[in-house]
Amino acid sequence: MPIIDTSINKFIDDSLIEANRLRDEKHEPSGLLSASMLYQPLRFQVLKTLGAPKKKFDTYTLGKFKRGNDVEDWFVGHLRKMGVLARETNGRFMKTTQVKLEYRGAIGYVDAIVDSKNMRYKDGIIPHEVKSVVNSKFKWIAKGGVDWHYKIQGCFYGKAMERPSYAIDIVSAEDLRPSIYIFHTRELGAEVDKAIDAYDKAMKNWKENRVLPKFEPNPKVAWTANIKYAMFEPFWVEGADELVIKKLEELKLI
Repeated sequence: MPIIDTSINKFIDDSLIEANRLRDEKHEPSGLLSASMLYQPLRFQVLKTLGAPKKKFDTYTLGKFKRGNDVEDWFVGHLRKMGVLARETNGRFMKTTQVKLEYRGAIGYVDAIVDSKNMRYKDGIIPHEVKSVVNSKFKWIAKGGVDWHYKIQGCFYGKAMERPSYAIDIVSAEDLRPSIYIFHTRELGAEVDKAIDAYDKAMKNWKENRVLPKFEPNPKVAWTANIKYAMFEPFWVEGADELVIKKLEELKLI
């Protein structure tokens, strides 16, 4: 039987935890609805804005996030090498990766802005949202289509940039194969506005009446019904409003 030495495992786990801690320390909440939250249950959107503590990630999940970020950075690096990142009119590169975009009081950071003139599909400037997935998910998307929650985030960027198209770049985290899916912004544009309308109404109700939205999963994203995958602990999801509000007060968040 081999001897299993976990020294390196522990060092890597500790490194992932520390990097996540430092990232959280540096992050300054905007207090606004973000593009990546558009698909989440309304209750979660409001709780995140209020600063409720999110569920802590284990090292397995942190490792997956790290791999995903590395793959996405690698892919965007190839867009740069290919020479398709958008340029200003004088030929200089403008900021074309992780660009902050705003639309109707919500914000988001688009992964890349591409000039499609040297691409097979040409439609001017196109915002690209990059998603790293395992091969089984890669194959599922190829057969069943891109997930709704990926598309509504990409559509937000299309709306924010007033572009007719946006792209979702699906990249295999295992063998680095990409598939580029381009959609017309008009197809989900109304859904973006609907989500922002609901959030604005919920925040108004909170400010005026101290009422939180009930937990209701997004019917277009089936897994949001499973509390196991919620970004908050069950207390924040299912707890009575008076208890949740009391906890927010104890944490000095309101």
